[in-house]
Amino acid sequence: MKRNRRYVLSIVFVVALAALSLAGLLVFNTRPKLGLDLQGGLSVVLTAKGKARPDVLDQTVEIIRNRVDSIGAQEPDISRSGNENIIVQLPGIRDPERALEIIGKTAQLRFREVVGNHSIAEAEQAALKEKLERGTKAFDRFVNRQLKKEGWTISSDDPKDKPVVYPSSENPDLLYRLGPAEVAGSDVADAFAQFDQSGGGWMVILDLTGDGKQAFADVTTRLAGTQRQLAIVLDRRVESAPAVQQAITDGRAQITGQFTEREAKDLALVLRTGALPIELERSQVQRVSATLGTASLRSGLIAGLIGLAAVAIYMFLFYRLLGVVTLLGMGIYAALLLGLIGVISATRGFSLTLAGVAGLIVSVGIAADSYIIYFERVKDELKEGKTFRSAVERAFRPALRTNLAANGVAFFAAIILYIVAVGPVRGFALMLGISLVFDIGLLYFYTHPVVALIARNRQAAGLRGVGMREAVGEVATA
Repeated sequence: MKRNRRYVLSIVFVVALAALSLAGLLVFNTRPKLGLDLQGGLSVVLTAKGKARPDVLDQTVEIIRNRVDSIGAQEPDISRSGNENIIVQLPGIRDPERALEIIGKTAQLRFREVVGNHSIAEAEQAALKEKLERGTKAFDRFVNRQLKKEGWTISSDDPKDKPVVYPSSENPDLLYRLGPAEVAGSDVADAFAQFDQSGGGWMVILDLTGDGKQAFADVTTRLAGTQRQLAIVLDRRVESAPAVQQAITDGRAQITGQFTEREAKDLALVLRTGALPIELERSQVQRVSATLGTASLRSGLIAGLIGLAAVAIYMFLFYRLLGVVTLLGMGIYAALLLGLIGVISATRGFSLTLAGVAGLIVSVGIAADSYIIYFERVKDELKEGKTFRSAVERAFRPALRTNLAANGVAFFAAIILYIVAVGPVRGFALMLGISLVFDIGLLYFYTHPVVALIARNRQAAGLRGVGMREAVGEVATA
């Protein structure tokens, strides 16, 4: 009686957990979040230009994560791959082009005094006289050589403490020779977009830090009333170069230019979250449509249902009543698994990908194997003349050992795969590992208690639907 009570409590505990999982899915909406390949979105690999230290890449990842959070992307996956790549996956993103512009923009901001300016039209006219076509490499090389003769070489890097020559965003024909940086993007405490009532366009307002406020006050005081210009440089291009009319001591600066509302807001976002410490280039961009993601999910679910139906038919034909026990166990297994996926999606940011769905489908076969191993052990005991009740008890331990050995090997393989793999493959490994643990748990807390209770009931054990009589002939049912 004590053992029966223990079995009943074990079954009630498992069923209660399954019911709680279903309640979470249906009532509290803890449904698994879908990954990039299932709901569509954007995947991009950003590669650092030149060598970058691991700590610099880690800092870059954090800045990109802050930018992505600011544009409202759901469950982004941003990680460093190797010593030069950063992988950004944005499921469900609605505007991929805007996201690409924001996450990859270096946003190095400098305020520099304008030392002089020069038109490149003369160098281009000389190139045309040499019968070189605009837009060709030969044309560009000739223009650069002509400019270099006159001491105007466009800087390829962004030294903060040295004079540089940068082109203008507003006027492609103009070059600016600029002095050392007076104020940098690191001096920006906050940035926001605002419509310029006087100019009729959008601009970005900057609130400077304490040190930035003082530095900006010093440079504007020095240039005030001299008609000298202070260039606002963003990523080695002069956005604007206004003449300083008066000293600005309130710590507020502004960037004007030919900005649309979205451009101004996006610029304010990247300046607010900080400049990237390194330059990045897009080495791989993949856009997944929501339609393709839905089709992939539907195909995966259909494959899973077909597999489950095949397992159900097989188990019922070979084990009858015990096949019904198996089907109920698979239902509990599915409820617990989906509930756990929903929890880790909500708490750890996990997203279910197509590879994860594949891991779940594979787990259906693994779970079915556990039932088969146990039931076949029971049949072996029955063939040796044991009663049904005795056969169930004697078969459980060797069946459990066999499943522990088989699942243990697969579980360690899943751990290794999770550690060394990246991206969706880790989702497959995670789903496989969780499934293996659940499989052993259900064998111990559900399958064996249910089968043992059936064996202890003469009427249930004696039913022809159990299928044991057909397998081994007449056996005792006491």
